[in-house]
Amino acid sequence: MILRQLKILNFRSIRDSGEIPVASLFALIGENNSGKSNIIRAIECLTSAGASGISKDDFNDPTQPIIIKGTFGVLLPREMKRWKSYLVGNDLILEKHFGLEVEDPTTREKVTTEFHGYRAEPKEWFLSIPQIEARSGNRVNWKDIVENNGLPEYFFQEGRCTKAIFQKALSRYLLESEVEYNEPDLSSAQALGLQSNVVATLPRVYLLEAITDYSEEIDRRSSSTTFRRLMGDLSERILKKDPKYQQVQAALDSIKALLNKPVEGEREARLQSLETVEKKITEVLRTLMPSVQRVSMSIAIDEMKDIFSSGVSLTVNDGVETDVLLKGHGLQRCIVFTLLQTLIMNERNQLVEGSETNGEEPQCIILGIEEPELYIHPQLSKLFYDVMRQFAKTDQVIYSTHSPLFIDAFEYDKLAIVKKPSADVGTKVRTYDSTALEGLPERKVFQGLTKLNPAINEMFFARRVLLVEGPEDGIAITATLQDEKMIVNRVEELEWSIVVTGGKPAIPFFQRVLNSFEIPYAVLHDHDITPEMEEDAKEIHEKANKAISDLAGGNPVYKFPIKLETSLGLTNHFKDQYAAHKRFEDPTNITSEVREIIKSIFVPRT
Repeated sequence: MILRQLKILNFRSIRDSGEIPVASLFALIGENNSGKSNIIRAIECLTSAGASGISKDDFNDPTQPIIIKGTFGVLLPREMKRWKSYLVGNDLILEKHFGLEVEDPTTREKVTTEFHGYRAEPKEWFLSIPQIEARSGNRVNWKDIVENNGLPEYFFQEGRCTKAIFQKALSRYLLESEVEYNEPDLSSAQALGLQSNVVATLPRVYLLEAITDYSEEIDRRSSSTTFRRLMGDLSERILKKDPKYQQVQAALDSIKALLNKPVEGEREARLQSLETVEKKITEVLRTLMPSVQRVSMSIAIDEMKDIFSSGVSLTVNDGVETDVLLKGHGLQRCIVFTLLQTLIMNERNQLVEGSETNGEEPQCIILGIEEPELYIHPQLSKLFYDVMRQFAKTDQVIYSTHSPLFIDAFEYDKLAIVKKPSADVGTKVRTYDSTALEGLPERKVFQGLTKLNPAINEMFFARRVLLVEGPEDGIAITATLQDEKMIVNRVEELEWSIVVTGGKPAIPFFQRVLNSFEIPYAVLHDHDITPEMEEDAKEIHEKANKAISDLAGGNPVYKFPIKLETSLGLTNHFKDQYAAHKRFEDPTNITSEVREIIKSIFVPRT
């Protein structure tokens, strides 16, 4: 079971996210404070029981409920069976509602929660409580229904069958039997039962927050960190299978016996000195309070699981063996990520050879990561990204990032752009428009470019993009803007990013991608047509120019009358980027025509 679609209402910065399609590897891109972490947190809240740590401050509007809706697909056979009365097609649609409730005027608001789903009724009327009551009214003879329709004996208790008995037996029957259902009623979601039963079958979510480092993981005040969960789980599932485990347990039992009074039936082994201390305390206390008869001490000894989860420290030898806390933040964060992977392997019985499995496919895991690039060297970032991609082949990774190293522009269906235009509008999410991109021949060109030029990924992080044909165009633009004192070093100072497409034929594909994500852009390309040009060549360039202008919509298109080099007074193309750099080192080589064309792109449009 993986999360296919998500909708969030009234949660933190999110008023209404709209329907968000979610991929197995899904990147959330956006500026700081746009709401990316809120989306990941909402997924964690959806898949957990109870209030999930939500408080009044998490409600965008405290007078309205928070609603988090998830559509889950790719269900395992056992999940299909468990949820078959709630399936829409082959998908499970669940909503979790959070509300604020005031029990009395003297108390703070309490967060209440409830799961909702779209329930279908069995086709056979006698397997549906609403259909039975619709036929028989309030005077239902439950015993006759069981007997007349050949239902199993467990529908009776001591020969009796009431509505409560029938409901309990019906739940078992629907789970164990092959039953056909009508289509679910999608007009309204119905409240589900016990939350723990709902959550037990949903994907488990593990979150690696942006601020997480190893010092937080080993905080003894918390029992819910990844490290604590891993250590406690290891002691429960692996250590007990070790032949020497009993020696450890026997030693703990011996310590308990030496420090505490025996329970009934046990041999006295307590240290005599403790008895002496108790007597002395009693004597002194009785001088103040004569009614006291005895003071007894009880010394708590942690169980093996508690010792293992709170008393383990890690050292790393990277040339010098020291405590992890003395290492850099990058290494610490890598260790936390490694612990998370280890915990997942342990839960799947993959950590130790020979671990027992129940023969069933493991439950899906959603790994939520905030800014995986934090503290990580760029070369290591690529390896980190590869690990995430590998994990997403069997499970799901949903993450936020500010790094182009953690996305692949070719896999545009695996990312979403998150924006918050204003507090009133709230967080909005834009994903790709598949109708604008499917079946395009430029796809292969674009795939090759992304492999050769990872910088293209940066266009998804840009506020505005300028598409150009080649790197020489970028050199010309930067040099001109610097000489005009419009920038100091780079065009990003003007909130633009230059993307080199690799030639005019590739520009339309980039336009389609940018159009799909509603990223503002402009295009600068060579017109390429001269009066003396052959008609066939002229037709080719006219067609290419028209393709660009047709796709631009409201985005401006600028052209050099023939070519950049022609506008510079040159008769030949630049040999390479070095030649372009040398040409633009001298600002006097920038002609007025080139200056005016480039300046017009960056002057605010009225």
